[in-house]
Amino acid sequence: MVALDNAAFPGRIRVPRLRLTLTSLIGAIASGAVVLVLGAIIFRGFAENGFRLGSQLAWRYAFLVFFAALVAGPACRLAALLFPSLTPPESLGRRLIWGFCASYGVYLLSVFLPNVIALSAGATLMVLFGGSVALVMALTAAPLKRLGDKPVIPVRVRRVMLGVATGYFWLCYAVMGLSRIYGPHRPDGFYGFSLCLMVTGLLVRFADRWFADRGPAR
Repeated sequence: MVALDNAAFPGRIRVPRLRLTLTSLIGAIASGAVVLVLGAIIFRGFAENGFRLGSQLAWRYAFLVFFAALVAGPACRLAALLFPSLTPPESLGRRLIWGFCASYGVYLLSVFLPNVIALSAGATLMVLFGGSVALVMALTAAPLKRLGDKPVIPVRVRRVMLGVATGYFWLCYAVMGLSRIYGPHRPDGFYGFSLCLMVTGLLVRFADRWFADRGPAR
């Protein structure tokens, strides 16, 4: 959980030359997920297979965004050790977190809509729980708000909540990748690839924490 702590998400160093607007980045990420889902549905003629393919593509797309959010801050800080002139924007990690939450929301919607008529209890519970975790992640990644001299949500509580949400999604992708490498299904190299990325993300965050504990080196 230490390596998945929220302190490693948002980059704390600035880059004057690189300016990304919050709306455009999140909007671009969410739009990419919507295009994938709608494209799959239209390609399959609005059949059940289209929704299934759309949700699968949205899941994989959200995974890639999650990986980017997982390693953005740590990777930039590690790169800054070798290239001091490299200074990424302070809110890059936060924008990627919100982009992931938006793309994951599109995935949940693609799962929920086909089950509206069937009233599938399992799909509904999965959507509600996953949506709640994504909402907590998005809220705790937001800039710290204060009520007078004290933050509305204590910093320690925010860090724990974001860390738990991050750990949940990391485990979802890692366990899914591990369970689908072998089994009674058609081989799909994506799951092995996703598991490798989750392990890579964990190692990058451990390395970032290791250097962070050696202040003078940073």
